[in-house]
Amino acid sequence: MKETGSTDVYTNLDDFLSASLAKNDVIGSWGFGSRLDFTKMGREETNVWFFEQVFNFLRAFFGLVMPDSLEIITYNAKKQVNRDNLDQMTFLDELMLVLKNLDQPIWVVRLNLSIVGFIRTDWAPDRPMRVRIQEPASFIIWGGPDESGFQTFSISYKLFSSQVIEGEGIALWSMNQPLLEKGLRKWERQSGRKIEVVKGNSNDLPLYSYGFSKPVPSTPAVKTKAPPKEDFIPDLSDLKF
Repeated sequence: MKETGSTDVYTNLDDFLSASLAKNDVIGSWGFGSRLDFTKMGREETNVWFFEQVFNFLRAFFGLVMPDSLEIITYNAKKQVNRDNLDQMTFLDELMLVLKNLDQPIWVVRLNLSIVGFIRTDWAPDRPMRVRIQEPASFIIWGGPDESGFQTFSISYKLFSSQVIEGEGIALWSMNQPLLEKGLRKWERQSGRKIEVVKGNSNDLPLYSYGFSKPVPSTPAVKTKAPPKEDFIPDLSDLKF
């Protein structure tokens, strides 16, 4: 990991996953390589490509994620651009303006996201609410003359875990997992790439190509055995001869 100004630059996915775990953020990540030769692309073409990847991702996950903050690092970390408090309605226009003013090719784009998902509350546990949730989630793109391009979407496991709220984890999984799978599949169609890298920063994460598998309850219910029914068949001692 490199440092530039106040921003940490993660040079690859493993670097990012390790840094997230150090913050006690357990996350899953899905991504694919872009297989581009950036040495044959000029600055403008490279930066337009980055814009297109952000556009494709947000279109695929429309209604499921919202942009919060943006970090852009140019090649060899020569320049950085940070934007906070992003407005979903104007974000792409703002991003295009930033790219037009860059005089260097982009190396890394990181878009920090909030999730539109389901939670349960103490005051209404029987009515799950779909709200904007501030859980760790990011879309990161790497590219540059010494890379072939890679992009990944990462999200916290909390909304899918059996430990989210005691006794409610599987119910939350059943509502949030279909949203995640829908977004990942649309991202594949939108980008024309298949998800080929699925990773997490915890060995016991139940990951698969389109999300998190159904969690196992942390405390399985104990089944009580019913008392044996009387069969009304008399014993020999009950018979009179």
